[in-house]
Amino acid sequence: MTPEIRTESSVYEKTTWERVVEWVLMEGDRRVVASGITVSIVGIIGALIWGDMLAVGPDSAVDSLFSSGLTAGVITLITISLSINQLVISRVFGTVKSLTDRLDGARELHEDVATLAGQPSSPNDPSAFLSLIAQTLSERVATLRAMNESGDWDPPSEVTNALRDIGEYGENIDSHLDDNIQVDSVLTILLGPEYAVNLNAIQHLQNGYAESFSEAVQAELQAIDELLESIAIVRQFYKTIALQQDFAELSRMIVYTGLIAFVTTIAVTLIYRENTVSIPPSTVPIVVSLGIGVVTVPLTLFVSYILRAATVARKTVSVGPFIPP
Repeated sequence: MTPEIRTESSVYEKTTWERVVEWVLMEGDRRVVASGITVSIVGIIGALIWGDMLAVGPDSAVDSLFSSGLTAGVITLITISLSINQLVISRVFGTVKSLTDRLDGARELHEDVATLAGQPSSPNDPSAFLSLIAQTLSERVATLRAMNESGDWDPPSEVTNALRDIGEYGENIDSHLDDNIQVDSVLTILLGPEYAVNLNAIQHLQNGYAESFSEAVQAELQAIDELLESIAIVRQFYKTIALQQDFAELSRMIVYTGLIAFVTTIAVTLIYRENTVSIPPSTVPIVVSLGIGVVTVPLTLFVSYILRAATVARKTVSVGPFIPP
């Protein structure tokens, strides 16, 4: 029995709740997400202190907490940031041959897309490049549909339906793109499995109806197949760029905030003396709550960036249609 052709006519449309979750996990500004987590921590700690559930007076263990536990944690995060920075740097450096191969691969992709689009060159901007692929995909499908309407080609209805959906998929991708948007924003458009579904559908058409297709039709289908493959490659390449940028920014911000957190742990520790504090006792709960907030900033930044990296990695685990993306 011939399997049914499955296609997707648009990128995945999220519900309101899914948009909220995606914003927290991936689409939102990582600094805003980290700030939200930090404010929540400060609010919870402050409420527990004012509710007399946590002790922060002269006889409490706050000085030990800041002087040993939190200080060690801050130093550990700074060490992690250095490791992340080394990872990013290792991806930037390379031998002449490896760098040449990477350049040749990128140029070959640009040239292939430009050839399929009938353009002398393809744009460097990530959004414009993907837009060119999407527009060319729609145009190639429109060419096949025009051949059908003119009577030069009379395919079965399942073929025309599949081509219609694939053409609408290209139009839908293009409608989600704006000029000069960031790579991570472009990447979010491609995180679903739609490209893989349509890639498999084109393979089905090429193999299942090859004998009834003219050379012109086969050439157009091959072009559509190559454009969908380009989407798959761009998806993975943009993921690499986005994650490298995120990790570089994360390591830098952890160093900045880690130094401030380290100074804060020292300052809060020195407030406490033998059975007394060097500031008015009434201000101790505020100082401790804010101090904990400052010290947790490197951790909340780390969490917010790792959430995005893990989400992107999970959604782009496959480069093709064999394994579900």
